[in-house]
Amino acid sequence: MKKLIGLSIAIILFSSAFINDASAQKFKFGYTNSQKLVEEMPETKKAQEELKALTEKHTKRFQDMQAEYQKKYQDVVENSQLADASPEKWDELTMQDKQAELMSLQQRMQSYEQSAQKAINDKQVELLTPITEKVQKAIKDVAEEGGYTFIFDETTLLYISKEQVIDVTDAVKKKLAAE
Repeated sequence: MKKLIGLSIAIILFSSAFINDASAQKFKFGYTNSQKLVEEMPETKKAQEELKALTEKHTKRFQDMQAEYQKKYQDVVENSQLADASPEKWDELTMQDKQAELMSLQQRMQSYEQSAQKAINDKQVELLTPITEKVQKAIKDVAEEGGYTFIFDETTLLYISKEQVIDVTDAVKKKLAAE
């Protein structure tokens, strides 16, 4: 029992010393908009151009596949509307083959669309991750050099009192320009 009381007193003394020490500290808070910083980076413009070119390439290929599908579909529709006695009319086996070909092309189109979207997303991650990391490093460096306790991203906060925090955006931009 004496050990428990002694331990309790030690915890209380330690806690009060910590609380007094923490309240004596002055906290320094900053804020910025990291997304805007990323968007303003020259590397981001280059990455966006590369992503646009890749997207256009895949879009063109998909449109070519759609045009091929439309042509084959139209051929099937037109042939099915021919009179049974017409020499150009396909027999049942040929019609089944043409319909199977349409289904196969439709599946290829779906597969291509999914693969293209994944390739674009992967490229976006590949291109933008280093830029985002560079901005995060600059924010961290500004925080450490400026003695900030916290730097908040203003886009993720519900409210920010700009009178009680410092906008570090310009300092981060200077840090990025120096790198």
